[in-house]
Amino acid sequence: MNNNTGELVNNILLKLSAQNILKQEDLVNAKMIITLCIENYPKESEHKYEVSTDVDKNQFYLEQFILNMKLRACTDGSIKCYIYELNAFISFIDKSVETITYQDINRYLIYGKIQRKWKDRTYNMKLIIIRTFFSFLYEEDFIKDNPGKKLHEAKVEHRIGTTINAYQREEIKCSCKNEREQALCEFLYSTGARVSEICSLNISDIDFQNMSAIVYGKGRKEREIYFNAPTKLHLEKYLQSRDDNNVALFVTNRKPHNRISPSTVRAILKQIKSRNKDTENIKLTPHVFRRTVGTDMINKGAPLEIVAEKLGHSKLDTTRQCYASISRVTVHNAHNRYIG
Repeated sequence: MNNNTGELVNNILLKLSAQNILKQEDLVNAKMIITLCIENYPKESEHKYEVSTDVDKNQFYLEQFILNMKLRACTDGSIKCYIYELNAFISFIDKSVETITYQDINRYLIYGKIQRKWKDRTYNMKLIIIRTFFSFLYEEDFIKDNPGKKLHEAKVEHRIGTTINAYQREEIKCSCKNEREQALCEFLYSTGARVSEICSLNISDIDFQNMSAIVYGKGRKEREIYFNAPTKLHLEKYLQSRDDNNVALFVTNRKPHNRISPSTVRAILKQIKSRNKDTENIKLTPHVFRRTVGTDMINKGAPLEIVAEKLGHSKLDTTRQCYASISRVTVHNAHNRYIG
């Protein structure tokens, strides 16, 4: 496939995607079919499809990159994040993408680190997005050199994150005012699921008999999550109390009862902990529940592989870095038992 054909095919796919004519999972097959049709078209009828010089090249390159993400079945959340970050970067540099240098990228990253006070994880996230973008442009022959090839992530200090103990969890539950809040807190802890995974669940995804559900995690990876009897009880009571027809598992209280969003979940948890002076100083977020599950499992002797499966980590190193250090409580108890 020559460059002219490739650009034409991608432009067609961009239009189809923008109009929601094709679902994201159909883009790969559509690309192959369109390419085959164009390649087999009579040679005398071929035209050169050059990108107009009047077109904003930066926007063109960004569109091509986002289309590539869609073809690789990246999640909508990842795509939105990349669009936002790349637009911020290009706006800051204020140059044609073709002329951006390693020094330009470094200037942006230093500005973020020094002026914006980016933490190491934020710095690395932005660096990886920029590096991925330029690697794509270089591999597709849009640019002659890759200015991002020398970029390396900063070393991240792994600190023990906040967790909540059993007593604090009971205080949180006592501060809940309705079945939705009870069900949400129970579900967050017992499943250890990501807040985005929980918000995307439908009622039909829940298997009450086996107390399990199917979620789609990062990279659209499907996995089964499990919940306990208290979660089942409060979920059933919450669903019985609803009078809407929304298919979502959790919805907003106010009409038209839309699907709940991650920001709404965070707001609910903030409201819950603010009702009681004993809980107002507890750091309570969806990820604190998730981290607490991993911590509790490790401290009770669960193998790292099981914890990784529970939390949906594709790499065991992720689980080890996030949770292994927390298990020092277990090590301390073992020391007291066998040595002290």
